[in-house]
Amino acid sequence: MKKIIIFSIAMIFFLSLLAPSAYAGSKQRHRWQGVAIGLGAAILGNAIINSDRYDSPPERVVVIDRDCHRPRYSAQQSRGYWEVRKIWVEPRCDRVWNPGHYNRNSQWVPGQYIDIEKSPGYWEQERVWVGCR
Repeated sequence: MKKIIIFSIAMIFFLSLLAPSAYAGSKQRHRWQGVAIGLGAAILGNAIINSDRYDSPPERVVVIDRDCHRPRYSAQQSRGYWEVRKIWVEPRCDRVWNPGHYNRNSQWVPGQYIDIEKSPGYWEQERVWVGCR
């Protein structure tokens, strides 16, 4: 589909170059129309190019519904509050093959898979929205 669109745009561009300049009119005539068309094309092109630049993933929010004994709010105001919780993030480990070898006591240890820790576990704070009815 992209190949067809690119090919048709290229053909339209090359066909526009084939038109003789005699049909263009004088240089002074319709200058401001050309400026307006060029400015509009620049604004539209900039909007198309930068359209996906500001698409960021939404913040991860966990909603927990609780019965809160707080005063009722109007429909426009949200009911609830933010709560900060600590979450344990597991350490990242790689499973690698440890080949057979002799230990310090000259005893043969057969090969086996072992887990090597790449990054240690840590505590992380997460903002959680606690909703009330």
